[in-house]
Amino acid sequence: MKKGEKPSATVESVGLSQREFLTIFLLHSLKIKANYPRAIHQDLKNTFTGKVHSYDYLCKISNMLVESNHLSLYTDKGRNYYQITEKGMELYSWYQENFLERFSEVKKVIDRFMFDLRGSGEHPPVTKELPEEYRSYFSKIISVKDLVRYVTLKAAFTKKPIYMGEIGELLKNQFGWIASNGYLYDLSHEMEETGLLVGRWESEKRTKRYLRITDEGQHHYKQIADSAAFQVQEIQKYMASVVMFLKEKSLMK
Repeated sequence: MKKGEKPSATVESVGLSQREFLTIFLLHSLKIKANYPRAIHQDLKNTFTGKVHSYDYLCKISNMLVESNHLSLYTDKGRNYYQITEKGMELYSWYQENFLERFSEVKKVIDRFMFDLRGSGEHPPVTKELPEEYRSYFSKIISVKDLVRYVTLKAAFTKKPIYMGEIGELLKNQFGWIASNGYLYDLSHEMEETGLLVGRWESEKRTKRYLRITDEGQHHYKQIADSAAFQVQEIQKYMASVVMFLKEKSLMK
């Protein structure tokens, strides 16, 4: 990746394959009304303006769902239409049962980070920590390193000195997510090595290391915050759409 170039979020960024994502999109769209391929593809383009989704691949997935009896195909006035079947509704319900809670809980953490980074958007209160079974998924779709670096430097700006145990508590209380103590201390060591922080031990026992932000850390803070914000915002868009697809009740009678 070229210097200064920002990575784009993809379907895979939120833990779905292209096939899974398009399947959910098709089921969601067609449970509302039957539609023809070009109109479905246009809806997809309108919803995800920053990503090019292949029309041919959308048709391929649609036809695979017809072959598996999750969709049916009929012709009206010379135009082919897809419509969802009862089996398709069952598959949609399966996706709701197996994906909705995970996506919804992780999205809450993403929303909290986005609010902290930009001061706008949804800010769900922390009533519980992100369940342990979803933490590996969270770490898969987002750069945990970027988020922890941002939170650490921001805390170092507002409270001097800090120690990483405080960062762990801050992550838990403010965002509903925690990283392991080992990871936090490894990252703080790396941030010292790269000159973003400078530290000193509280005592000869070396049990608590106090950290201060350096001039270098202050210089790079905005860049780190902007990078984290871009990444979180891109992931948030996809997650919001998938959660919306899965939350809506069936309109099929």
